[in-house]
Amino acid sequence: MSLTPQALRLLSREVVTLRNNPLEGVRIVVDEDDLTNIEGWVQGPGGTPYEGGYFRIRFSFGPEYPNLPPKCTMMTKIFHPNFSKSGEICVDTLKKGWNKSYGVGHVLVTIKCLLINPNPESALDEEAGKQLLADYEGYCKYAKLMTSIHATPKTPPVEFRNTISTATANNAPATFSTLSSKPTPLGTNLKQNPSPLIEQNANFGEDKESLVKPTSTASIPATKVPVGGVKTAAASKAKRGAKRL
Repeated sequence: MSLTPQALRLLSREVVTLRNNPLEGVRIVVDEDDLTNIEGWVQGPGGTPYEGGYFRIRFSFGPEYPNLPPKCTMMTKIFHPNFSKSGEICVDTLKKGWNKSYGVGHVLVTIKCLLINPNPESALDEEAGKQLLADYEGYCKYAKLMTSIHATPKTPPVEFRNTISTATANNAPATFSTLSSKPTPLGTNLKQNPSPLIEQNANFGEDKESLVKPTSTASIPATKVPVGGVKTAAASKAKRGAKRL
C-alpha cells in the first residue's frame, strides 16, 4: 500500500533537505519514479573497525508512516552485535523509541552512532556480542577484516564523490570526508610561503631594514692590531727604561 499524500509530502521535503544539506557521513539514494524507494549510505566512522567502509541500508515504508517507523535492512555484510546476518537492525529508534518527528536522516545517524557504540546486551548476532565482551581486540580485528572485504570499495559511492567534487569546487576546507586526493609529497612544491616574521616587519616602513638586514661592518672603524699582540702603556715604559740602563 502507498503512503498517504501527507506522508509523501513529508518524505519529499526531507529528501530535498538531505540532498541540499547532507549530514556528515550520511547520504541517500532515491528512485525518481518512486519516492518511497529509498536507500541510505553510512560512512564508517573514523577510529572504529568500520572506518573506510560504506554501508548500504534499504528503507521500506508502510502505510502508517510516519506514525510507525520504516523497516530498515542492512544490505552490506557486517560483523556487529546489533546487525543480524540477514540484515535485521536492532535499535530502539526503529521500535518502541520511534517518534513520528523522526525521519530517514535520523535513522541513518542512529545507525552511524551504533557503529561507534555497539550494544552487546541486545545482540542479534550472538557471536559478535560475545566476542565484543570477551575479547575486544579480537572483535575489532575481525570486524575490520569484514569491513575491508565487504564494505570498502576501490572508490567511494558516487553520492560521496559528488559531494567531494562540490566541496572542492567551492574551496571548502578539507576534512576527512572531503579529501579526494593524496597530499603533495614534500619537495615537489617549489613555492614557499613567506615567513610570518618578514610579513610583519614589512609593515614597519623605514625600520624594516634594521629588523631584517644585519648591521653593515663597513660603518665600524677598523683597529690595527700589531703582530705579537696588543702593546700596553706599561710594557712600553718598561722597555724604554731598560734601554737607558
